[in-house]
Amino acid sequence: MWWTELRSLLAVALVLGGIAFAWTRIENRPVKVIDLASTTTTTITTTEPPPTTVDQDARNAAICDHARALAEDLVALPGDAGPGPVARLALDFWRRVEALSVGGARAEVTAVVRYYEDYLETAAPFDFSTTKIILEGDKEKLQQLLTRPAPGLDESRQLIGLFCGVDPPNKPSMGATAFDDLEDRLLDPDDEDE
Repeated sequence: MWWTELRSLLAVALVLGGIAFAWTRIENRPVKVIDLASTTTTTITTTEPPPTTVDQDARNAAICDHARALAEDLVALPGDAGPGPVARLALDFWRRVEALSVGGARAEVTAVVRYYEDYLETAAPFDFSTTKIILEGDKEKLQQLLTRPAPGLDESRQLIGLFCGVDPPNKPSMGATAFDDLEDRLLDPDDEDE
């Protein structure tokens, strides 16, 4: 028993001795003085430089010009055009806005562009028919696109409306319950007869 205690004390003494030895070696080494006046530092940044006021004003004016052109194009569409032409015009508009945006606003607009790309990719092959997509296409993806908010869209639409006085179109939408009811009717029509 005493041998175990002695061994433990010896181990602690060796560790403390090692620390003391290392400390004295550190304390006794020469200090190297660096002349800060003669050193140069190179900084590499990957962020965009802040836009100048003139650049930002020109960007904002261009965005508002695109918004007014979008409004004119939407008015020119026939009343029965459906969601396809509106979504295509919206995608073209948001891509133009994305090219003019900087910083956090660009990230929001990029999310809107992705939403419209996903919607067109999902709906265009089925002529934007919700029924056809439920029966033959990616109904889960369409359900997400129609029933959930599009990331960045509400905020971006509000900014365009506030600064340009033009409200870009909202996304195609359908209530979650309405989508589920339509899916149930299409996939299990016998269920309604009971």
